[in-house]
Amino acid sequence: MEKATMHHTVPGTDINSVHLATARRRPDERQAADLEHIRTYYALESRLGIRVDLGGRIRHDGRAGTIVDTAGQRLKVLLDGDQTPSVCHVTSQMAYETPTGWIAATPVPDPWAAAPTA
Repeated sequence: MEKATMHHTVPGTDINSVHLATARRRPDERQAADLEHIRTYYALESRLGIRVDLGGRIRHDGRAGTIVDTAGQRLKVLLDGDQTPSVCHVTSQMAYETPTGWIAATPVPDPWAAAPTA
């Protein structure tokens, strides 16, 4: 006989509800929300002049490609010559093509990092 388990959660507040709500969004709504989060959190535009958009050209670990989708806080990029997109972190080994040339992305500064000592 199977043992029944009870989950006591408030509807709409458990993590599965959050993931389900995200998954049910239309792709364009999901992408817009993901891009807004990426732009706000990483602040690449204000810090480095990088605008992250679908269709934008990137280099990941030296390989050129195009941003084709989002995956939460990450980007799906189709690297030149590949058949399927790769999921890439926004700043890890990434450079973005801008009107002034290629700019390497840098991580968000850690406000809790200790300042260098002399």
